[in-house]
Amino acid sequence: VTVLPLDSAQAQTSPAEATFELQVQQQKALLQSYGYKPWEWQKSNCSNCELFIQSLHPDLQTEKVQLFIQALSLHKSELLMLYKINGDEYNLLAHMAIGILGRESRFFDSYRYQMKELAPGLVRLAKILRYIFADSNVGLTDNSRGPTQIKIVPYTIARAYGIDADHLYIADNAAIATMGFLIESLGELKRRVVKNKLDFVKPSTYVDYLPYIYFGSTGALVKKTATPDKNLYVREMKKYMTWVALYEREQSPVPLGKN
Repeated sequence: VTVLPLDSAQAQTSPAEATFELQVQQQKALLQSYGYKPWEWQKSNCSNCELFIQSLHPDLQTEKVQLFIQALSLHKSELLMLYKINGDEYNLLAHMAIGILGRESRFFDSYRYQMKELAPGLVRLAKILRYIFADSNVGLTDNSRGPTQIKIVPYTIARAYGIDADHLYIADNAAIATMGFLIESLGELKRRVVKNKLDFVKPSTYVDYLPYIYFGSTGALVKKTATPDKNLYVREMKKYMTWVALYEREQSPVPLGKN
């Protein structure tokens, strides 16, 4: 996976930045002492390893973002069983989910996201009025909801977890729904590779082309006009992906006498 580099460090760092960097290094050492190893797409091979996502940027230290990140790890085993997917693919999608969280809502903090969540009815009304007065031939679509802007909560997720669009503002729900949507989007991408002979889409480029399924531009893939290196959505998602590091370790066996 090719991602954009972190912003260059300033020549002078503030005491707060220095303290945060020290905390990151201490946490990294602690993770390694507990048997966690850095995870990399296509370089790891563990079907159901425990996942830990380390925050590398101060902007990720809010409660909502941390709950979102923790949910990606805590629900991994459940979602693997629910969707029967590969554990390494799950890790890749979890990594992308954080990039999408940054791109779509600036980690719950963008003004646009907050206004959409405060008044979803007004957003819907604006869509209807635009549809009427623009005399559009394109049908109305559902509002995108939650910090990762999901139009429809996957049926599998809604049935298993009871999550609906009105509750995607809850970080745990948003993380689970985002993973379900990404897992199903990856399945769609794989089908398109075969059906439309998309030779440029392969595991090493999933991170480049899967967003086109996610944000509703499948046509660009089918027509082979997708240019991820120039696409602002893809570029920003990749930038935010560098704000975390993924670690994994083999699942610890359950001690005898404990459930």
